[in-house]
Amino acid sequence: MFQTPLRALATLRPNVPAVVLVASAVSTVVFTSTPFLIPGLADSEGVPVGRVGLISTLQLGGFVVSSWGAGRLFRPRRRVMVVAIILGLLANVASGLVDFPALLPLRFLAGISLGTIAWISWSEVFGDDDRTGDIAVIGPVVGSIASPIVASVIDLSGPSQLFFLLGALHLVPLAFIRTAQFAAPHRPRSERHRPAPAALVLLLALGLLTLGGNSVFVFAGAVGSGDIGFSPITVAFVFSLNSLASIPSARRRGPHRHAGFWTGVTAAMAVLVASIHHPIVFVLALVVWGYAFWMGVPAAFALLARNSRYPAERAGDSQAYMALGRVIGPLLGGALYELHPTMLGVVGGGVMALAAATFAVVDRRTPA
Repeated sequence: MFQTPLRALATLRPNVPAVVLVASAVSTVVFTSTPFLIPGLADSEGVPVGRVGLISTLQLGGFVVSSWGAGRLFRPRRRVMVVAIILGLLANVASGLVDFPALLPLRFLAGISLGTIAWISWSEVFGDDDRTGDIAVIGPVVGSIASPIVASVIDLSGPSQLFFLLGALHLVPLAFIRTAQFAAPHRPRSERHRPAPAALVLLLALGLLTLGGNSVFVFAGAVGSGDIGFSPITVAFVFSLNSLASIPSARRRGPHRHAGFWTGVTAAMAVLVASIHHPIVFVLALVVWGYAFWMGVPAAFALLARNSRYPAERAGDSQAYMALGRVIGPLLGGALYELHPTMLGVVGGGVMALAAATFAVVDRRTPA
């Protein structure tokens, strides 16, 4: 049932290897599953929601390790992609066979697979603005399709069957690997330079943005089902709306501005999602979140570039800082959710608001 949208994605850009598009789509499905797996595993395993959030932390931890280290150890090649895909297949199938304690290291291995796939995908489009947008938009498009399917599988069959399905899904990109020709060159090592003071401040703010945002977003499924009373399918359609709302901003061309404003809007939506347990507020806040987040992040990247002496180096740094925030976010979010979902919204949104204020101050001091 996933193959039709995945094959459609493979036809978007013939200049990008089809396996890159399809493997990126599979990775998106795995990430999309996490907010639904957390309440599902909490129910089936009898483990507190906050503790189940560790699966997101370890999965993202593996993602950070491999996305940072793969480029230092390997070159983008078919055999590296094959190993990453097979690792994802095995880690997900094994995740459906074990109890919760053994699940944690398996999610770390799944993160290793996801990070390696992401590194190859982004290496392939590095420096090409049009193709970069085509890779970036895969997340919102596939997320909008995958959310209701993922929720349906968990609701009807449980988390174990979803893990088996995620494992089987990794077979799809293998069908495209034989004809793949990766064009990403091997980039020689060069001297690294420290970021300028303003650039370092902006990097820290990007980390705060993903820390606060991920602390709330990963547990939004639990809030929707446990605190508002939505069915898993309803929550899934709300997540689909979030993804759909982010497509126009993710694909937007032209200059990106007002990072502080758009990040502030996202922060306000995070507070509403976790703190105001009203169905209409929950839906509208997640929709606005999707649009505002993808308006704010490119604007923050543009602001970082204007404040950097070596923008290419800072581009890589920004991904590392944001990934670190995503790793820490579920730990913070799990602890806050166990205290009270309102605390989750106030603290998570507050951390994002601090990032928004930082962007606004630096933007005001940066020449046009």
